[in-house]
Amino acid sequence: MPIAVVTDSAACLTRGLAQDHGIEVVALHIHTDDAGAPTTSRPGVEELAQAYRAAARRSPQVLALHLSASLSGTLDNARLAAQQVNAEEAAHVEVIDSGTCSAALALAALAASGAQDLRHGAALAHESAARSHQFFIIDSLSALARSGRIDRTTARLGGVLGIRPILEVAPAGIRAVETVRGAARARRHLIDHAVRAAGGTALSGPRPPAEPVRLAIQGEDPTALDQLSQELRAALEESGAITVQMLTLPIDEALRIHLGPGALGIAVAPALG
Repeated sequence: MPIAVVTDSAACLTRGLAQDHGIEVVALHIHTDDAGAPTTSRPGVEELAQAYRAAARRSPQVLALHLSASLSGTLDNARLAAQQVNAEEAAHVEVIDSGTCSAALALAALAASGAQDLRHGAALAHESAARSHQFFIIDSLSALARSGRIDRTTARLGGVLGIRPILEVAPAGIRAVETVRGAARARRHLIDHAVRAAGGTALSGPRPPAEPVRLAIQGEDPTALDQLSQELRAALEESGAITVQMLTLPIDEALRIHLGPGALGIAVAPALG
């Protein structure tokens, strides 16, 4: 019997994709702060416990894979919920800090979802997350700066006219891997970083050897997303990268609060599971 996988809505999985792979998704919360501005909060312990119980009805082996602890306190509540369920149910829930977010988290959950035992599923999730890259660009850094999810040095880039940083989600948080000027140039460099992560030859210097990879792209504007997809596919083909799948995923509402409008993202992960 395959394991049951639980993740949170920061994985940005579509309902159909989650259902097809038997993945339970717990939603992050959106509400307003005292000043009336939109903000987010983690799922509660009981919400997570209910999701783990539901998963345990399908399989006694439950893998709970959540967004990076550097970006949310969800993991703290997940561990408390797992302790509760493990004490009362004939099941075992293992909680993993993915160290990432968004589509890279989705790819890790999908990689683990077909595993026949918890040890193998956890290994697949760990490997996919650890070797994945989640790159993205946004129109403004102000929302990320307000929520404290980027450091002060990166936040200052938002005040420089025309500067567009290429951002990456890392276990320690969100960091700028490059800064460029202009939206079109930022999109091209976003693609360059993704192609190199996939084993292609987009950037100069050392690169990892080509191996099969899965990718996922994200964006709110259909026109911009279609353009990103076409340019990325062409660049991957030209570079010699070995792509076995490219998904198009939405951006979760809770993530939109922190990213603001105009976000485009590309996740690259090894083809596992």
